[in-house]
Amino acid sequence: AEETQATGQVPTTARIDAILDESFFLPTANKAAHRQLKNAARRLVTTYTTDHQDDLHRIWETERPFELHLAGVTVTGRADVILDKEDGLPTALAIVDYKTATHGDMADYAFQLQVYADAGRREGLDVRAAYVHDLKASSRDPVAVDPATINRAESTVAEAAERIRARDYRPNPGARCRKCEVRTICASSRA
Repeated sequence: AEETQATGQVPTTARIDAILDESFFLPTANKAAHRQLKNAARRLVTTYTTDHQDDLHRIWETERPFELHLAGVTVTGRADVILDKEDGLPTALAIVDYKTATHGDMADYAFQLQVYADAGRREGLDVRAAYVHDLKASSRDPVAVDPATINRAESTVAEAAERIRARDYRPNPGARCRKCEVRTICASSRA
C-alpha cells in the first residue's frame, strides 16, 4: 500500500521480491522456516496485488491508530488500512483489517472493527464500511457498522470495563474457550 501511494503504481512481482528482501524480518526463525514463511508472504502479497489492485489506489491511511473514549475507559487499537471513496463517495471511508486466515469465525474480528468504526466516527470521519480480509482465502467479508450494531459494541466495551474496574474476573466458560489463549491452563475451560 505504501509503495503504491509513493509511486502511484502497484508493485511488480520483482518489486514485491525486493520489498520482502528489504523488510521481511523473523529473527527467531531458522533458515528453512524463514524461507518457507517468506515464500508464503510472497504468495499472499502477490495474490492481493493482483486481485485487489483498485484498493491499493484508494489507500487513505495505513496503520491508523484509533482511540475510543467512553465513560471511564479508553480503548486503543490500530487499523491495518483505511480506504477512501467507499461506494464512490469522496469522503466515505472503509476500514479493512487483514488476517492471514480467519477460519470462518468473524465475531471477534467484527467487534474489533466496530470499535474502530465507532472511534473513527467520534473523530468526525465518515466511516461507511468495514471489512475483514482473509489473505489466504483472498476473500473479504463485510462487517456491520450500522448504528444499532455500534451501540451494542459500545455496550460490550463499557460492560467489560466495568467488570475490570470492579475486579470481577469470574470465569464465563462456553464456546469462546475453544479459541482462548489460556485454555490449556484455565480450570474453567474444562468445565
